Amino acid sequence: MHSSGLRALYQRYFIKLVNDLRSTYGPGPPDPDDVAHAAFEKLSQRGRLDDIANPESYVWIAARNIIMSAKRAERVRFNNQDELERRWPGQPGDSFDPERVLIAEEQLDLIINALNRMPERRQRIFILNRVDGLTPQQAGAACGVSRTAAVRHIALATDAIAEALSENSNTSLKADA
Repeated sequence: MHSSGLRALYQRYFIKLVNDLRSTYGPGPPDPDDVAHAAFEKLSQRGRLDDIANPESYVWIAARNIIMSAKRAERVRFNNQDELERRWPGQPGDSFDPERVLIAEEQLDLIINALNRMPERRQRIFILNRVDGLTPQQAGAACGVSRTAAVRHIALATDAIAEALSENSNTSLKADA
């Protein structure tokens, strides 16, 4: 029942969804076809369709959320482009040599370790803000704290990550000497 109902919905609604996404959000990125497929995949993962009053609306809302998340992430990348260029100078499109890749992997490991040592709420608020692009107020609301508390968590997380990176760079400088 689930598979045949999903297949029928897909055949009936997929092209309309893609066209609606394209007319509402443009040609991408993200690509409207990819978004529509992801929305239907999300629906298929639910397991049941009979408890959804309006499956077309469910798929549309899922697609819209996918696009909004992608656009938020794009905005975060764009807003942090100056910081990336400051930390890793080079021309756009430069290829990454093995040393730069290794350094980046080490820094990512340090960031992940620093995040893992944080309280879960602080970690989640930081990721919602810095990775998903939510405002401190939105991130705080998602975690059940005030905007002020969320700002404090973000600042403490940022300080912990900066300290971890700084300690590593000081250790690396001593090792090179």
